[in-house]
Amino acid sequence: MGKHGKSKSGNRAAGAQARPTPYTKKPRVEVTYEGGAKDSRPPASASSSAIPATTKAVAAGEASSSSKAKGKAKAVDSTTAPSIDTDVKPEIIPPDDLPPFLVIAGSYEKLLYGLQGSFGPSASEDDQPEVTLEPTFIFPAHLACVKAIAASPGGKWLATGSEDEFVKVWDLRRKKEVGSLSQHSGSITSLHFPTSSHLISTSVDGTLALFRTSDWALLKSLKGHSGRVNHVDVHPTGRVALSVGKDATLRMWDLMRGRGAASLALGTEAEMVKFSPLGTHFAVLFPKKIEIYSLTLKLLHTLTGPSRFNALLFARLPSDDGEVETEDKEVLCVGTEKGVVEVYEVELAEEPMVQDEDAEEDEDHEAGSSSKQSSAKVERIATLVGHTNRVKSVSSLPYVIPSMSGKPARRTVLLTTVSSDGFINIYDLASARSQSRSGGGTSSHSSDPSAATIRRGVG
Repeated sequence: MGKHGKSKSGNRAAGAQARPTPYTKKPRVEVTYEGGAKDSRPPASASSSAIPATTKAVAAGEASSSSKAKGKAKAVDSTTAPSIDTDVKPEIIPPDDLPPFLVIAGSYEKLLYGLQGSFGPSASEDDQPEVTLEPTFIFPAHLACVKAIAASPGGKWLATGSEDEFVKVWDLRRKKEVGSLSQHSGSITSLHFPTSSHLISTSVDGTLALFRTSDWALLKSLKGHSGRVNHVDVHPTGRVALSVGKDATLRMWDLMRGRGAASLALGTEAEMVKFSPLGTHFAVLFPKKIEIYSLTLKLLHTLTGPSRFNALLFARLPSDDGEVETEDKEVLCVGTEKGVVEVYEVELAEEPMVQDEDAEEDEDHEAGSSSKQSSAKVERIATLVGHTNRVKSVSSLPYVIPSMSGKPARRTVLLTTVSSDGFINIYDLASARSQSRSGGGTSSHSSDPSAATIRRGVG
């Protein structure tokens, strides 16, 4: 077991490069709004004024929320996002009572962007609440392009990974760098906070590293992949992790004991793995297909498409009837090479198999034992358009659209996408599903329910 603490700017590891000097050109961010929504508020400062942007290709993006009462930013976490009590009818929630949210993105230009969003009264005739976005910080973050971003539940920490082989740790509330973790000897490929007290990272060096956030000590370095580790995700319980890598295997890790638990040969290299919100199944992303597995590593469904798949995530959407007592629906959002996000509704089905009555008392439970055969039903329900180039990353935040004109608050999921076209788009995912079904219910229906489009770059 190794230990690695946070490093100060004046006490870096031997051979490490010095912190990059600020850019000679001042970074600028331009925010535009779709559907007639306009930002009526003046820019917060000269640096946030809107000008045309010139940079391309965001490497990774992550959304977060912030508490207005405390005036401190908070990371994305479904347990801390605003919600409606499931035992009562929807209440009237004024916009001022809802916390703003924070969108954070890294770029190939080594920059880290932070933009704060909130909902306010509408200036249009449809009385729909408008989202406003304002830049909160832009600064050089790494010596090379930013490859991964993760925010801790509760919103205290932000971690960024880069090709410079460092994991940078940031205090989101104070908006400052805390230190660097130099455990890996290769480019950082993914980051994940399973809890507010732990961070897990993966690297080209073939290892996974588990850190403790109280003192940033290295708890365990997990080895098992024979090549680059592409991605890691942790089960909602925080006890088990899954990783995929260049060796074309899926590996399951017991985080309680700090060792490997199982492995599965995939045949081809996978790029991403994601658990469902309830932890009952997970999806593995390949360039041309997505496979959905049960927790017993049984293949439930294979999803293919004409375009390359780049990113995916699961989300829980409120029911169509708007009743909070109704069970939420699970959707799978997939970012593609052609610049659209395909939204699929996922439903697990269990079909009981017929039991042989003559073998009910057979203790070895062979042919006559009762069992269930699981499968997954996957149906495309919407296509989100708005980008002109590949979608590199997607993230989500459960949110409540505030009350307007006496109408009750509405639950939804804000979906954020970053693309190689140099834009960040924010979508109202519940509205996207409603628009798609009202348009005829066909799986090929396309909609553009974006709440806002953010263009960022160096001017």
